[in-house]
Amino acid sequence: MKFSFEISFGNRNRRTFEAADKSRRGKAFRGAKSTGINNEVSGALVTLRDRARHMVRNNGWARRAIEAITKHTIGEGIQPAPDADLATIQQIKKIWTAWAGRTACDWYGKTTFYGLQELAMRAIAEGGDVLILRHWVMPDQDNPLPLKLQIIEGDQLDHTKNGYNEYGYCRLGVQFDNNGQLIGYWIFEYHPGDSYIFATQVQSKFFPKEDVLHAFEVLRPGQVRGLPFGVAAFMKQSDFSDYEDAQLMKQKVAACFAAFVLGSEDMGMEDDNRGIERLQPGIIEHLGNAESVEFANPPSVADYDAYAGRILQGVAAAYGITYEMLTMDYSKVNFTSGRMAKIDVTTNFKSWQYNMIVPQICAPVWDWFIKACIIAGKLSTPITADWTAPRIQQLDPVRETDAQIKRIQAGLATIGETLREMGRDPEEFFKEYKQDINRLAELGITINSITPAIQNENNNGKAGKE
Repeated sequence: MKFSFEISFGNRNRRTFEAADKSRRGKAFRGAKSTGINNEVSGALVTLRDRARHMVRNNGWARRAIEAITKHTIGEGIQPAPDADLATIQQIKKIWTAWAGRTACDWYGKTTFYGLQELAMRAIAEGGDVLILRHWVMPDQDNPLPLKLQIIEGDQLDHTKNGYNEYGYCRLGVQFDNNGQLIGYWIFEYHPGDSYIFATQVQSKFFPKEDVLHAFEVLRPGQVRGLPFGVAAFMKQSDFSDYEDAQLMKQKVAACFAAFVLGSEDMGMEDDNRGIERLQPGIIEHLGNAESVEFANPPSVADYDAYAGRILQGVAAAYGITYEMLTMDYSKVNFTSGRMAKIDVTTNFKSWQYNMIVPQICAPVWDWFIKACIIAGKLSTPITADWTAPRIQQLDPVRETDAQIKRIQAGLATIGETLREMGRDPEEFFKEYKQDINRLAELGITINSITPAIQNENNNGKAGKE
């Protein structure tokens, strides 16, 4: 059997990717390397984290971006919906409220579990990752369960721990066994940046994964540490901050000169040969005898808004939020554009809620809570729970509510699904709704949305008696 091959070299150059060009045009990509994500993170984590916090402290745009991400992701809190019969749900929610709805759950006694969610989200957005430690304690009059949560910054996860050890393999403080399974973390007991802690006491210790939650946004497979949000715009933010300061100083200096007096060879004063040495508003500078007056013409800032808007659009995109959310400038937004922006950015918040906060923090904390309830004798069997994110505010309640009603009527959505989208627990809603119906019927109060339900219930009651 014979085979014939035809090899052509004529079109080789035309079949290459222009984006892979390594000539002068491709020099901008000289930093692009085929490095692993953990190698990239290890060389940049501390610097990026320090710079992110510096900008949040000193740059209003960075601070606003972190605030917007945190508030819109967590809001009043991502809340559990236990999956059990009504009596058990009421029992478990009473315990949950006594523990998570108060400061009993916080190791430092400062906030509720929903406050810990917000603090964790802020730490992730600003520093890259966050840790929550489980502490077993004795129950007391303030805490009904033998459980407390300690939230700490990612700085306390020892990024210098790398390589093989007696447990297996460690990367950036995250410990794996020889099979690559996560088994624990190397954590400092104190913040390594606290100057009041002696260096000899800052030694990381091994904590098993069962007692630690490590939350961050996973961007690449195999990633073990998180990065601050908005890193793609850090340099742009820094340069734009300098530009804003320069614009402000230019206008400030220009405003100090009211007029210049021209036309003479000397100053006309014995002790004022040096000219002005400081600037203050309303200066009129005398330049000599036979003077004429020329008023100052301050520099224009006509192009500032357009340029600043374009830069801030890029900054907002790097953080995953909208320009309007970053700047709080809604002067150019109508209903259609606002709704499109809302739909676009809501996907980011939903991703952070249900792909990061719920699986990495909420669900494991619920498992700890249930185990603590069983240990304390308050429950006999484990109970699972779904989690409901806070309600997204409506742009136009009339239009959006009408759309929700039509979806339900068309069979495209359930009432429970719609309630969960609004941040409501369906079981609680129906229970409260039933109570309202009965209460209004007893008092003889008529409300358009309630009356049909009351009539149906009365008809069902009569039918039952017959």
